[in-house]
Amino acid sequence: GFLDELKEDFHKTFIRESRWKLIVEGIGVTMLISICAAIAGTLLGFGLYMLSRADAKALQLLAKGIAKIYSRIVAGTPVVVILMILFYVIFGNIRDMSGIVVAILGFTLTFGAFVYDHMEVSVNSVDRGQTEAAYALGYTKNKTFFRIIFPQAMSIFLPSYCGQAVELIKATAVVGYIAVNDLTKMGDIIRSNTYEAFFPLIATAVIYFLLTWLLASLLKLVKLRFEPKRRSGEDILKGVKTK
Repeated sequence: GFLDELKEDFHKTFIRESRWKLIVEGIGVTMLISICAAIAGTLLGFGLYMLSRADAKALQLLAKGIAKIYSRIVAGTPVVVILMILFYVIFGNIRDMSGIVVAILGFTLTFGAFVYDHMEVSVNSVDRGQTEAAYALGYTKNKTFFRIIFPQAMSIFLPSYCGQAVELIKATAVVGYIAVNDLTKMGDIIRSNTYEAFFPLIATAVIYFLLTWLLASLLKLVKLRFEPKRRSGEDILKGVKTK
């Protein structure tokens, strides 16, 4: 019967030869790449943006020039092509080069470009009068940015950042092109071994959905932390003489 056949397919896909372990291993690789790339990309993009605000004019112009070229190249190149260039060309002569390391580097570059571009847009969206008012209260340049401008910019930046972080998990599905056994690749390996497509593909889709849903829920809590209405006047003016 249909149910018996379905049960047999499930057993063949996950239970026989402990194939469920391949799925678990694939989840671990996918999350490792996603988390490392998100953290490193955030640091890269934010660091590059802060250099573009440096007091030294030469450093500021250099950082802006590098960031502009870098973001244009990354934005105009498919991520799978970037990964293949890194793996087969740039690191092609390095023996035993880990595809996971290359994947983290590739997604760090793409995520960092996004962070830089959206930080610039978000900060520029804050009214210039906020900066002038902070200077009038005696704030320094850095204190003005981190105490006044940055929290307001985060309310603009975080929604798109959270969406991009969720997209990052799904984007890692292409790392199989550089010999990385992520979740998608493991599902494909099971499918090729069992000649059954239903359970491997459905399981892969459901797991990606659960991972992205969980990440989106966690990032929603982070967004609440930067809600402007949650900041008290005492906290904003802490350390500033108002009389």
